[in-house]
Amino acid sequence: MNVPAQNCTPLEDMQPDTPAIPRKAISPNAAIRNLQAELTQDLSALNDEIGGFRRQSNDHFTKFRSQIQDQHHAVHRRLTDLALVIERLAKRLDA
Repeated sequence: MNVPAQNCTPLEDMQPDTPAIPRKAISPNAAIRNLQAELTQDLSALNDEIGGFRRQSNDHFTKFRSQIQDQHHAVHRRLTDLALVIERLAKRLDA
């Protein structure tokens, strides 16, 4: 089933806007140099991104480690206090 296209110029009525210009053939050495330059830039950008990720991860890890240490000390203090209370209660029961 063919559906007529609205507002379309038939292909045979279309004229190219610019004449076809043959592209210059790029020498293989120039193409390789261009690819090497692009690859170098991409690797440099990737290296920068990895460095930023490392710094950010290190900052987060440092904060996390500090929070964990603070929580560990708080729990240790509470357990020590609880042990003292249990000892006092045990002495009262024995007396």
